Amino acid sequence: MEYYNNILCFAAHFYYHEYSDGPGKGEIVEERYVAYGTYCSQVSRKKLKIMRQGKGEGNYALIEFASIPPKYRALIRAKYGNVEKVAAKNTYVTAIEKDYRAVNYFMNFQYPDGSYIPCDKVDNIKLWSNNAAILNAIARAWQGHVKERAKKGKKPLYTKFFDNAATELKSPSLRSTWEHNLPVAGRRLREKFFKYIDPNIRYNALIKNYVGNQNNIKINDDLLFLLAYIAAMPTRPYNTKVNEYYMQFMRGEVDLVNKATGEVFDHKDYLDDDGNIIELSDGAIWNRLNKINVQLYLDKKRLGGKDFNDIHRPHRHRHAPVYSFSKISLDDRDLIWKDRATKKRVKAYYAYDVTSGCRIGSAYSMDKNEELFLDCMRDMFVFIDRHGFGVPLEVEVENHLVNKFFGDLEVMFPYLTVCAPGNSQEKRAEHFNRYVKYQIEKNNHPGVGRWWLKSKYNRISVDKVDDQFKQKMKLADRMIADDIQDTLQYNNALHPNQDKYPGMTRMEVLIDNLNPNLPRLNKQHIYRYIGFETETTIMRSQYVNCQYEKYMLPNPMVLEQLKANKREVTAYWMPEDDGSINEVYLYQDGNYICTCNKLIEYNEAKAERTELDEAAKLAQDKYVAQFDKMIKDGIADYPKLEVLKNDNEPIPEPEIIIEEKQPEPCGVEAVEIDYTEKAFNDF
Repeated sequence: MEYYNNILCFAAHFYYHEYSDGPGKGEIVEERYVAYGTYCSQVSRKKLKIMRQGKGEGNYALIEFASIPPKYRALIRAKYGNVEKVAAKNTYVTAIEKDYRAVNYFMNFQYPDGSYIPCDKVDNIKLWSNNAAILNAIARAWQGHVKERAKKGKKPLYTKFFDNAATELKSPSLRSTWEHNLPVAGRRLREKFFKYIDPNIRYNALIKNYVGNQNNIKINDDLLFLLAYIAAMPTRPYNTKVNEYYMQFMRGEVDLVNKATGEVFDHKDYLDDDGNIIELSDGAIWNRLNKINVQLYLDKKRLGGKDFNDIHRPHRHRHAPVYSFSKISLDDRDLIWKDRATKKRVKAYYAYDVTSGCRIGSAYSMDKNEELFLDCMRDMFVFIDRHGFGVPLEVEVENHLVNKFFGDLEVMFPYLTVCAPGNSQEKRAEHFNRYVKYQIEKNNHPGVGRWWLKSKYNRISVDKVDDQFKQKMKLADRMIADDIQDTLQYNNALHPNQDKYPGMTRMEVLIDNLNPNLPRLNKQHIYRYIGFETETTIMRSQYVNCQYEKYMLPNPMVLEQLKANKREVTAYWMPEDDGSINEVYLYQDGNYICTCNKLIEYNEAKAERTELDEAAKLAQDKYVAQFDKMIKDGIADYPKLEVLKNDNEPIPEPEIIIEEKQPEPCGVEAVEIDYTEKAFNDF
């Protein structure tokens, strides 16, 4: 028997029989009041009222005692006697429930100095959460006590109630289940209880040293920040120098000024409660300034953005996509050696597939400019077109060089990711560049590395002459050719994740794991952004000139898409590996018109024509026939008009009168035939 929410309840597992294999299973071990099936039937027919479900570890179902059929209520009273008195004894032990809000509050609580509840010696979070659970149970019992006394017209018995509660808190059975440190004296428990149920205090009543020494904490915090301000000065002073500056400031020998705001610090703000200077040893300053959070603040002020990012700033933990072309990453780099002719480094731009690691686009130039990026994109899309792949779903680029093309990239690719400047950890292409350098180039070419590297395997020796480092140089063409060979070797080497892709090269992983949702490569759309362009004009309603070649319209009906009296168009194109151009894409004022294939000429001598000549002639004949049909169909419905007067007589055509102009004398003897007069007569 127990009270639950001030309602007298009976435990369900003492109401139905006990079975050998669990409720309702196996043989009956002990007969109680009803079979388990009968109990379930009474619950489903709402003959029994369940006050608490038996869910969760340590919980069991509770039945409202008043809902039990009278026959069984009488048997229970005969066995337990005064059931109300029995339940009252179990009030605190059985009514205690875990308070998860208290657990969450104590886990996230911070003292004014920023520290959390200490749990190194005692698990205070668990202990104080148990205190809250017990006080919650006492609060429910107190409400029931007050209500029962009010029904009788009497006041609650404060002393008796809390003395009884305190006595029960001493019981070993309760402490074994709910470890606590609540007062076990009635008067002190009463004080703690009413402080706890105050909505303005609540869980804070259970926290030791909740208020704390605010003045001391304030001084310590201010002093700590003052020392940190001094340590963050541009000169990066040592701890001994920090202490020296601090003491000079506190004695009034020097002033500390905030350069950004002009604020002058007042040394009186950093005195102790008695107005004395707090003297600190070098070791004490070291302990304060070497707290992890303070070191982070100081390094943020002292280090550059890239160094702070590489050393302290948390990075994302990622894994490669499952499908190739789900994401590609682009980045630039300088080739290892300088060009022998220009004494400059060759710039390279690469595009990588993140899943396979394949290098799918490359471009080279002596200058790092926007054209280098476009050349890399062109090379990548030529590679995609040659293999019949779709457009990658996401492109990852840096802000440098590419910011001008963000709008175009958002149109070309479904997703665009722009990496933060200097954050090499984020960009996948950076990792691939490093892998190629130290796994492929290093094995193929001597002298790959840097003279300042820690690893002796990657550190190279450098000679110095007249304060100048001697550097090995190569011809730019040779470096580019070597880099292309390294790319082929890299793409056709085994994928580094052989557990996932056993025996497969990077190129095989790329081809065999293409994302099934890749958009189709729409060249007339893509080439508008990355292709070369030529302003040209549609000639003879048939072709355009582009790069000294003729390209024929697919059909004459294309002319209907042109604007009025405007034959000027823009041709976008990309060269093949041999430099030839097979097709161009025509746009007019930003609108796509058509795709033109190369116009093939044929031999006019029938005796010399080949099959290619015949095919070329047939294509041109078809176009001319289509043009003639278009014109014929276009004028077929044109009526023959005649203008009539109101009296329905035809309006005579105006007579053309030509005035004969006598030639002025020019000093030349007239000839027998007047050619001017003859011309007018002929006309």
